Amino acid sequence: MRDTDPASPPRPPVPPPPPGRGSTAAGTPPPPRAPQRPTPWTAAAPRTGASPVGWGEGGPVTIRAGDEIPRPGLDDHERELAPAVVTAWRLSAAIGWILPAVVALVLGFVLGGGWGWLVLVVLAALVVFSIVFYPPMRYRRWRWQLTELAIELRYGVLVRTQETVPYFRIQQIDIAAGPVDRLLELASLQVTSASASGSATLPGIAAEDAPRVRAELLARAAAAVAEHPGDLRDAV
Repeated sequence: MRDTDPASPPRPPVPPPPPGRGSTAAGTPPPPRAPQRPTPWTAAAPRTGASPVGWGEGGPVTIRAGDEIPRPGLDDHERELAPAVVTAWRLSAAIGWILPAVVALVLGFVLGGGWGWLVLVVLAALVVFSIVFYPPMRYRRWRWQLTELAIELRYGVLVRTQETVPYFRIQQIDIAAGPVDRLLELASLQVTSASASGSATLPGIAAEDAPRVRAELLARAAAAVAEHPGDLRDAV
């Protein structure tokens, strides 16, 4: 047995080896990494041969069978147009009546007598009705809805019209805004489809909401294309 020297200092402890890749300082495996979420409005990594079906805020929307499309979160409830569309329709009607009013005034002076006054009275009645009364009636009759399979538009005062555009037939969605719409911060969505009707127009959308509605329609159209590949060939 060897004698130990009590005056010798104790040896310093040997530090543990640095943790290698795949382990923490305590020697336990690292926690699993959270999966990366795809960019909003963009599908997950496309498979070979996939092609973009439209454009969202993050870039092209690409979809194949089995891929998942994130949605902006619009529900399927029936919706009204923006109330400012009544003012837009009134201004558009007033602008549209300028030329007919000038022609009617000229005819009134040319005809003279009772016929001239009759023309002016009829014209005034039509102008008042189309500018004051008709736009609110038209607004109350306008409804649009994103159902499970299609976008539905219902409108019309004297003649009721219902347009249904299936998502898998949608080819293009454009946002349009004329001078009156820009003045009132409104926009219209022009939906071009492969159906017999060709296209449908959704007016009176708030300008700040139009890109969100367009992205929702693109996402639903992309998902529907993946679910109905055979129907898409028949639609073209």
